[in-house]
Amino acid sequence: MSSAPSDPRHFDTATRARLEAILAAALPPGDRFPPPDGTSVGRLEVMLAGYGPGAVPAFTRLLFAFDHAARLHTGGRTFTALQPEEGAALLQHHLDGNRAQHALAKALLSPILVAHFDNPDVYRELGAPRREVTVETARWESQIVPGTDLEAEIECDVVVVGTGAGGAVVAKELAERGLAVLMLEEGEYWRRDAFTGPSWAAFQHFYRDKGAVFAFGNTVIPVFCGRLVGGSTAINSGTCFRTPDAVLSRWAERTGIPDLRPDAMARHLDRVEHVLEVTEAEPRWIGGVGRVIARGCDRLGYSHGPLRRNAPACDGAGTCVFGCPAGAKRSTDVSYVPLALGQGAMVATGTRAERVLVEGGTAVGVEASLTDGRRVRVRARATVLACGTVLTPVFLQRQGLGKWLPQLGRNLTIHPAGGATGVFDEEIRGYGAIPQGYSIDQFHDSGIMFEGASLPIDLSAVVFDAVGERLVHLMERLENAATFGYMIVDRPLGRVRATPSGRPAITYRVGRRETRLLREAVTTLTRVLLAAGASEVHTGVHGHRVIRDPAGLARLADAHLRARDFKLTAYHPLGTARMGATPAQGVVNGDGEVFGVPGLLVADGSVVPGSPTVNPQVTIMAFATRIAERLAIRLDSPPPAAWRDSDTVGVLGSAHVGG
Repeated sequence: MSSAPSDPRHFDTATRARLEAILAAALPPGDRFPPPDGTSVGRLEVMLAGYGPGAVPAFTRLLFAFDHAARLHTGGRTFTALQPEEGAALLQHHLDGNRAQHALAKALLSPILVAHFDNPDVYRELGAPRREVTVETARWESQIVPGTDLEAEIECDVVVVGTGAGGAVVAKELAERGLAVLMLEEGEYWRRDAFTGPSWAAFQHFYRDKGAVFAFGNTVIPVFCGRLVGGSTAINSGTCFRTPDAVLSRWAERTGIPDLRPDAMARHLDRVEHVLEVTEAEPRWIGGVGRVIARGCDRLGYSHGPLRRNAPACDGAGTCVFGCPAGAKRSTDVSYVPLALGQGAMVATGTRAERVLVEGGTAVGVEASLTDGRRVRVRARATVLACGTVLTPVFLQRQGLGKWLPQLGRNLTIHPAGGATGVFDEEIRGYGAIPQGYSIDQFHDSGIMFEGASLPIDLSAVVFDAVGERLVHLMERLENAATFGYMIVDRPLGRVRATPSGRPAITYRVGRRETRLLREAVTTLTRVLLAAGASEVHTGVHGHRVIRDPAGLARLADAHLRARDFKLTAYHPLGTARMGATPAQGVVNGDGEVFGVPGLLVADGSVVPGSPTVNPQVTIMAFATRIAERLAIRLDSPPPAAWRDSDTVGVLGSAHVGG
């Protein structure tokens, strides 16, 4: 029988032997990279231990099961007993097998490969050494404090829960109007010198639940959300689309809120773009991926061009979705939060809001838990939830707020996304440029968007469904690979509920229309990459994982595919507390206030009343700008005398730094 190691942070001797056998099979000696050795196993230990005390024992059990399951295919021999060539053949058999076999092989191989290629020697060999960053402390950082520094009772004008695309915008807009604002952030504040490590460390530190938030339905889709000052804006690609006029017009008509019309929203969108310094990606940082996509599109007659982004000082670090080490991307931790703090606002980190304080049916603040086990009560004239589309409805549901609102937690859209990688005979180096700097916009009106999706080196091996000499060949020529992404405009097919433990449960069923769009998207992207000169395209689609010629492309185009045939991810959850004119239609009214709970507002992606058909960052920020403006009008009077005399209000209202 297998047993967990005595020290749950480390592998036992038998497990190490199994790992070394898999490494020898999956990664035989090549021409450029160092062969697997004990350092690969050591990095895997560190990586898994970061996911909690159960991760190493769980992976140990998986290795044990796989080692002995090999007997079914090898005449009774364990995997450890096989020669490396035999082991590679068995692993490839699983990768090429049915969905269950493929999933098992990926679960086993992915962490091993990521840990192996998280190697400074590999990065240097591919011309992308990890940078070292030094940062000077800014004056406004003194306004960021750990929640444990707060008193048990604190008062302010407005308490904002969250520091992402919604919360930070509301805080900045209100602080600039002279209101005392306190932002509560469950995560930590990370300076840009923290954004230089491996991708697995970024998932553990910067992503909610360490990247393990999933939507379950007719397939499983990871839904990535940030958990740090800056929220998901700190770990997105910086793409900044204005909400299309046609979408705004449709929302205004559907919701009965005329202020959502394009002419009314234009000034809010302008204001956001000005703060973010939105401009087109510079050609020199778009890199080879943009070059080959442009070439393929030109040959096919498709419209294409650079994306607009919020990174005016970009230097092509290539790590946008794991934090910008240059500080060039104007995520809210770089833009809106400092602007708010410069006007006297404060951020309390490590502070988890637990419930809304309600007196006489009116929201008067929040109660939060701290990392030291204490609780703090924040009383405020207005309470703004900006926890994000996944957590905001759960926050309300846990307390029974909005239980009379039929739309709460419903109407979830996520923009299901996938990607493909073409292999070329020219240098591309996507990992050394903007990961998402170029777009094919020919098919936007059809419900498909194509945008760059380059990965860091340590994640790239997971893209290829290959092991052995084939995988080593691909990785040693990673400079010649171009990865590009697609996402589709979906209907409101999902829902978020609070579980008995209070955690979110996301259900989402990919519809037939959406599945058809996914097939059209991957087929079109493969066509573009082949037209650009790719010798092969890795699609990630079951039964069509590698396409090399027109015949393979035709089979993909005609295939009867299901949702579970795609490798899908999601980055744009929206709509679970949507805005509407009536309680039957929405969760918040046109001011962003929750129906039936005066003083409680929502300002995040959950209020967006449908898919914006583009990356939603600017849309969410424009909604938050509008909500903040209308709230400021309502609060344009001095606070009660008791609040003016409060020592706490003195701290929040007068500590202006750098403003």
